[in-house]
Amino acid sequence: MAAAPAPGAALAVLLLLARVSLIFSLPSTFTLEVLLNRLKAVNYDSNQWPTYSQSPDAPTRVNISIFVNSFGAPRAATMDYELDIYLRQQWLDERLSVPGDPNQMLIVSRKNVIDQLWTPDLYFLNLKDAKYHDVTMPNVLMRVYQDGRVFYSIRLKLSLSCQMDLQRYPLDSQRCDIKLATYAHPTSALLFAWSQGNNGCEGICYDELEIPQFTLTGVRDMKNITLKYHTGDFSALSASFVLDRQNGYHILQTYIPTMLMVCMSWVSFWLEQTATPARVTLGVTTLLTLTSLAAGVRSELPPVSYLKAIDIWIGTCMIFVFGALLEFVLVHYLAKKRKVEGDRRKSVKEMFFAKEEAEALGGGAPHGPTGPAKKVTHILQAKAVDRVCRVVIPLIFFTFNCIYWSLYARGD
Repeated sequence: MAAAPAPGAALAVLLLLARVSLIFSLPSTFTLEVLLNRLKAVNYDSNQWPTYSQSPDAPTRVNISIFVNSFGAPRAATMDYELDIYLRQQWLDERLSVPGDPNQMLIVSRKNVIDQLWTPDLYFLNLKDAKYHDVTMPNVLMRVYQDGRVFYSIRLKLSLSCQMDLQRYPLDSQRCDIKLATYAHPTSALLFAWSQGNNGCEGICYDELEIPQFTLTGVRDMKNITLKYHTGDFSALSASFVLDRQNGYHILQTYIPTMLMVCMSWVSFWLEQTATPARVTLGVTTLLTLTSLAAGVRSELPPVSYLKAIDIWIGTCMIFVFGALLEFVLVHYLAKKRKVEGDRRKSVKEMFFAKEEAEALGGGAPHGPTGPAKKVTHILQAKAVDRVCRVVIPLIFFTFNCIYWSLYARGD
């Protein structure tokens, strides 16, 4: 008579059969139907963060990375800059996990499906304007893995404010910030953190970027911060783009033309002291041209209250040009002024009234103690003033250039 099987062996057989049946009942692939059935099975609520079922105070950690596709040059007039980015977010939502290969994923690109899942309520603090890309399809990508990991990527075009310090403009470097935070979830529900990029960079990645008038030297001050409001504490991230302004444009369009205007005004020092039309025309033309150049520079800048490096340069150039015009007035006065030999002392009336009045009163040339005096002008003094200005004024301008460029040179 055969012995009856032991109860332990029978139980082991039953467990083995149950596992085999479970394996064969599992879906071979992770499909959208499997995901939707999982949402119904767990009674998924997209208003609750993934760790809410564990504890209402258990925060969900979201790792964020940004890939910069293009970078628009910061505009000083409007204090902003533009970015075209891929915003990538990753988190773990165990409510979406199903048995199987944890690395098998499902690509979700339809908005009606994405709307059924929980996603972080991220926004940009210094945002001015934004645009979604939807050609030819909305540029949105979501990957859901079988172990519950979620990867969410979206392409955005952003216009962000950048508060610039223009005291060294256009020989300056700027730091433009990007700040993002959660809008509704407090730190007890959601925490943001910078993640590693695809090429090993931390948080923010980019390839070679061509930025007009600027060179992107790097990303600095990547921080995880907490915003404290009356409505609670909220997790936020911040980073700064460091931009060095390229000076080639401003040197060619501003510095060299204004320097040439100053040098052109020195031509009057070499003209005849009595060449009134030529020297007046030269002085007035250079001054008006310099004023037009200054107006063009000011149109590109906001009306800030402090002095900028370009203001000091243009203001000094105007002083030199106007000084050359005043020098001509002095030289012309000395060249035309008459003096009488033998009579060193003059009355106030003789100093300020014209020659015609003196001739009307005296009826001719002025008389000295022994007869008619010889008329002599201060032409020698006028020529001496011109000779001194030919050397002194360029030397002063050269000294100003040495001081200016040493103070505002990059890196000082």
